[in-house]
Formats: sequence, C-alpha cells, structure tokens
Amino acid sequence: MSEPRVLFVIHQIGSGADGGIRSIGEMISAVPDVAKWVVTNAESGVTESLRKDAPVMIWDMPEAGYNQSKSKIAYRIGQVRARLANNIRAWRTVKKLGINILHANDHRAFWNTMFGAKLAGAKVILNVRDTMIEGGNVKMWKGALARCDRFLVLSQEMLDAWKRDLAPESEGPAAAGKFAFLYSIVDRTRFFPVDAAAKRALRGELGIEDAQPALAYVGRFEPKKAQLALIREVLPRVAEDVPEAITYFVGDFEPERDAYASACADAVEALGLGDRVRFMGYSPRTADWYRAADLVYLASEREGLARCMIESLACGAPFVSVDVCSAREILEKHDCGLAVPQHNPFALAQAIGQVTHDGTLRAHFAMRGPRVAEALFDKRQNGLNYRKLLATCLD
Repeated sequence: MSEPRVLFVIHQIGSGADGGIRSIGEMISAVPDVAKWVVTNAESGVTESLRKDAPVMIWDMPEAGYNQSKSKIAYRIGQVRARLANNIRAWRTVKKLGINILHANDHRAFWNTMFGAKLAGAKVILNVRDTMIEGGNVKMWKGALARCDRFLVLSQEMLDAWKRDLAPESEGPAAAGKFAFLYSIVDRTRFFPVDAAAKRALRGELGIEDAQPALAYVGRFEPKKAQLALIREVLPRVAEDVPEAITYFVGDFEPERDAYASACADAVEALGLGDRVRFMGYSPRTADWYRAADLVYLASEREGLARCMIESLACGAPFVSVDVCSAREILEKHDCGLAVPQHNPFALAQAIGQVTHDGTLRAHFAMRGPRVAEALFDKRQNGLNYRKLLATCLD
C-alpha cells in the first residue's frame, strides 16, 4: 500500500472567527509524517499559519463567503468558470505532485477540485462541518456522497444525522461504508484552564469586574448563530434572574455594513439591555475570554461540532447549549455541561441562571471540561486516527 500524499483544499469565508479553518489547520499539523500540500483562496493570517506545516498554493475560488451579497447571475457565471478552471488545476496538480488523496474542507472546496482529482486517480475526502440546512439542496449533497470516497464528519451524532438526511442513498453498503467521523483537535497549549489568580488578572485585562458574573457568547454575527433571537427572547429573562450578569459577544460584529449585526444592536437598545450586553467584535484572545468567563453558552440554529464548545471545555469554562448536533453527545454523555431543548427561550435562560447561581455546579463543569478535552480532542490521538483514515482510503 502506498503512503498518503494529501492535497488539502480549504475555502476561507473571510471571517475572523472561523472554527472550520482552525480545525483543519490543527489536523494538518497533527500529521507531520504525511506528505501534504494546501490549496486555499486567500492570503490571510490563517494562510501564513498553514505555511508552517505545508506548501500553500492560492487559487481563485469566488464562492460566497461570510457576510457577502452578490449578484446572482454574475456570481453563478463566475462560480462555474472558476470551478472549471480549478478542476483542471486539480488534475494537473495531482499528476505533477503524485497526490493520491484530496481532502476538501467543505462542499465549496469539493466542487472546485473533486472532478479533476478523481480523473487524475486520487481518492477524495469530503469533510462536512455542519448539519443540513432546513430545506437545503439534498440533491447536491447526495451527488457529493456518490462522488466522494469518504464522507467525513465531526461526531457520531452528526454522522447519524447525515445518514438520515441522505437516505435512501446513504443506506446501501457502498455508501454506508463511506461515512466516518473524527472529533476535532483542540490545541491544549493554547486552550487550557488557569488558576483563580490568573483568572482575576485576565478579567482585569478584558475589563470584567472581579465580582461580576461574566457570560460569553463566542461566534461571528450571522442568522445561524441566532444572536438576534437570543437577545430578544432569552436575555430579558436572564436579566431578571441574574440582573448583575453581563453577556460579552465575542466574534465578527460589523453593524455599519451588516444588517443582521445592526438589528442585534438595535434590539439591545430597544429592550433596554445596554448595561447587560457588550459587543466586543472579533478578538484574537478567544482563549482568554473562555478562561475569564463564568459561563459560555450557545443558541445556534444548527452546528456540526461547535468549536466554541470544545475550546471552552478545554479552558475549564462551564458550558450551556441548546441541543444542536453533538451538544448532548459531548455535554451530557461526559457530564461537562448542560444541553436544553432548542427554540425554548425559557429553558435556555433557566439553565444559564442555574449554572450562574450554583458555584458547586460551575466548579464541577470546570473540572470535567479539560478532562473531556484531553480524552476526545487530543492532537496526538486524533492525528493517529486521521492517519488511519488515510490508510483506509488507499487500501
């Protein structure tokens, strides 16, 4: 059996807070013994980081990214032209470098390179990082399943959800054998807990008063992350239950050019929550926000394996989430946080209040989180698991 020679194709969406890019970067770093190259669509800090582990090529992929509005006709024409050109590039690159596995980090990267890679003889891994959008393009996803060699997701719960969504095509022996899951990696040299004194110092640096309950919501502002519904339906209840608590929104926030972010800011003002909410914008100090917070929580419409959840656990931050995909699998199964029913503002507000008021429960979750991160999201172990996945692709 030949050794893997992997071409990673990564589409950057232009967001500072992009968990999918961080996840694939960690996986690339976790297999130093594998010959690898990277294709991506932009020069950025992420690109510079990727260059530490592999040679990087920049290809034009004019796919819609974070917070972008495009003319539909012009966008589609440009998209088709770019995908054709990139598949030709993929064919040439696979042939030139002797690539035998192409790893596409999302469906945009997949359609830009899959046909060329397959024609050149490479196996193709489609790495799916989210669940199906309600009313999404099922036909497109079934086509992707038929053409890939591995349909790689981030948890058992996520794997089960995709099998249901792509039935009956997902149920045959050939298709079922394509499904695999690997937990993401959390770099525990960056995401780790600190003692009480260090936490107080961090809170001072971030402008958090020592005795003030600090709640963090980490993620870029977009409808998927559901900040607007959270502000309107949950935060007024939290303000009644824990009136001294402040929620710090940490993530891309551009109300001057983004209608959704602007609506969130307007809702805070209209509800009189200005003294209970802080919009911090994107921060490179995400790990410090986790460590400084008394509680991190999530109210998304959908997730695959929420990056903020697994990083929070590694930092010892108690976590509360609505039951998006993988939340119960991680939080409830491993007793390291709370998961409540989705679209139930009362349940989420009640769970936030419960953990905020209960110091014993917070201490228990703070103790459990880093242990769970070590067991499930370890770089060495998951690097070995990924190496095994590559081997099965070539076998």
